[in-house]
Amino acid sequence: MRSPIRVLLRAVAVLGMAAGLALPAAAAQAHDVLETTNPADGSTVTAVPHSVVLTYDHTPIAIGTEIQVKDASGTNQADGAATVVDNNVTQAIKPGAPAGKYTVVWRVVSSDSHPIEGTFTFTAKAAGGGTSSTEATNGNNATAPATPSSAATPSSAAASDSSGGFPVWTIPVGVVVVLVIAALAWFVRRSLARAAQE
Repeated sequence: MRSPIRVLLRAVAVLGMAAGLALPAAAAQAHDVLETTNPADGSTVTAVPHSVVLTYDHTPIAIGTEIQVKDASGTNQADGAATVVDNNVTQAIKPGAPAGKYTVVWRVVSSDSHPIEGTFTFTAKAAGGGTSSTEATNGNNATAPATPSSAATPSSAAASDSSGGFPVWTIPVGVVVVLVIAALAWFVRRSLARAAQE
């Protein structure tokens, strides 16, 4: 005759193994996070900088990374391709880019191989060729955190999840956990029924 306690202990062991397999997979799916930008999001600088720099918490993948620096008219003033060095992504700006408000639209491939995207803005008082972007009018050279607008799936930018919302990767993980719990419940019920019959 099987002991109900032994059956329960076996069930707990199975659940622990399932959780141990699911949690590392979930952690591996965490997207990189944009920590700071230079110029800072929403800041005003004395002139259009030579480049914009985005700093992430991990090193993004260079392939597929794209940054557009759009002026007030919507013209992309980015000069060449973005470069990735450690966790910094740098996008050069065309010399002589006009003064005004700029919107930086970025899309990089996270270190977990998933594309993420977002935007931030800054305003330049003078055209390019002037002083460095770090000379902001508020006198503070430090960059401020910039919040990514969304994290996108590889197939479509429209199917993006907000950085503060519900991560897409939790759906398959949740399905696996539910299936494991259902299988565990069936196993325990069947084992207890057999134990009672014996």
